[in-house]
Amino acid sequence: MAEVSTATLHERADAAAGRGDFATALRNAAEALRAAPQDPKARVKVAICFSMLQDGQAALDALRIVAIVLARRGFMLSAIGACRDALGIKPGDKGIREILKAIHGKIHGKVGRGRPRVPPPAPPASVDDGDAASLLAVKDQAKMIEQAKRLATTDPTAGDDDVEAGFVPFFSDLSLEAFVELVEKMRYHKVGAKHEVVKQDEPGSSLFILLSGEVTVTQTKEEETHELARLGSGSLFGEMSLITSKPRTATVTTTQAAELFEIDRATVEDVATRHAAVSEEIVRFARRRLLMNVMATSKIFAPFDDKQRFEVLRQFKSRVVEPAEVIIEEGQDAHALYVVLEGEVEVSKIDDAGDAVVLAYLKTGDVFGEVALVEERKTIAKVAASEKSVVLVLEKERFDTVTKDHPKVLEYLSSLSGERLEETEEAMSSEGVIIDADELIIL
Repeated sequence: MAEVSTATLHERADAAAGRGDFATALRNAAEALRAAPQDPKARVKVAICFSMLQDGQAALDALRIVAIVLARRGFMLSAIGACRDALGIKPGDKGIREILKAIHGKIHGKVGRGRPRVPPPAPPASVDDGDAASLLAVKDQAKMIEQAKRLATTDPTAGDDDVEAGFVPFFSDLSLEAFVELVEKMRYHKVGAKHEVVKQDEPGSSLFILLSGEVTVTQTKEEETHELARLGSGSLFGEMSLITSKPRTATVTTTQAAELFEIDRATVEDVATRHAAVSEEIVRFARRRLLMNVMATSKIFAPFDDKQRFEVLRQFKSRVVEPAEVIIEEGQDAHALYVVLEGEVEVSKIDDAGDAVVLAYLKTGDVFGEVALVEERKTIAKVAASEKSVVLVLEKERFDTVTKDHPKVLEYLSSLSGERLEETEEAMSSEGVIIDADELIIL
C-alpha cells in the first residue's frame, strides 16, 4: 500500500485517456474526485470518460452537478463552460437550459470591471491506493463504474448558501433568450500551450473568453516582437472584431493548457435573426468596455467618480461608421460630442482656394465635435471615417445636461477648444500640414 497524490491521479487519468483507455482514466479521475469532491476538473474528467464509454446520461448528470456547484460558489463563467460541455453531449437538454436560465438570472444587468471569479486550483490531497474504499482497489470494472457514477452525481455543496454572482463580461449584457442560444452555439476550445489563438494582421471576426490558463499578447513592428500583456482566466479579448472585421492588431498565444469560448460573427448574425436586439447588445457591450478605458484615462472625464462614469455612459449612443462615411460636415449647427472608440477618422477643412486640407487623424479615445458645442458656433471642419470605425455620440441636449451637472468638464473643454481653434488656424496657414496625433484638434 502506498499514498498517491491527486496530482498523480490526474496525470494517470490524462495519460490513460491519451492512449484511449477510458476505463482506466475513469478509475483515476473518479478517485481524484473522491479525495477532493469540490474539484471541478476531476468531475469534468469523469464526465468525459463516461461520454467516451458511451454513457451519455452519466456524463450529462456529472456535468449538471459541475455547473450547479460552480454556480453556487459564484464561478459563473466556469459554470457556463460546464453547461456548454453538457450541450455538446445532448444539444438542447432541458435540464441544462434551466441551469443556464438560473445563471442568467444571477448575472444579468450586473456591471463592473476586471475579470469574473474563476475556481482556484483544488488543494492537494492524498489517497491510500490500498484503502478498501478507494476505486483503485475495486477489481470489478462494472462496480467501479457504478461507484464513479455515485461520486460524480453527488452534490458536495447541497445545502450551502449561494455566493452572490458578479459581473461576467459580455454575458451580463445579453437577454435571456440570446444568452441561452449563444451558449448553445458558441465554440468551446480546449488547447495546449503555445497555441496561437489569433495572429497579428489576420482577419478577425470573433471574440474570445479565457476560462482557464494564460495567454500572452504580442505585437510585431519592424521585425521586432514585443510582449504587450499577459491575460489570465476570465479575460476577454477580440470583441471589436465582431463589429469592424478589422485585421488583428496583435498575436495572442497560450502559455499553458487553456480553455476558451469563441463567439464569431456568423453565430451572432444567426442568433440575431431570432433575437433582433442581440446585435445592439453586443455593440453596447463593446462600447462599455472601450468607454470605461477612455473614461479612466481622459482628462475630460477626470472629474467623475466611478458611479458618475456609469451614469455618463448611459447618456451615449453607439454608432458604427463605414469607410468614407461623413460624421460631421463643415458649417453644420452643433449637434453632438463624439468619442472614437475603435478605428480612425479624418479631420479636414476647405481652404480659400477650395482645396481640402487634412488637419488630423483621430484614433481610439480621441474626442471631436466639442468646439461647436462650447463656442455655440457652426462646425469648422469635416470629419469622416478613414476606415470602419465605432464612435460614441453624446447628443447636444445630453451634453448640456452633463456639463451643467459637472461644470469642471465644461471648464476644461472651454480651455481646450480655444487652444484647438488656434491650432486649426495655424494648420490652415501651413499649406496642408497634418497635425501630429498628440496635437489633437477637437472640433
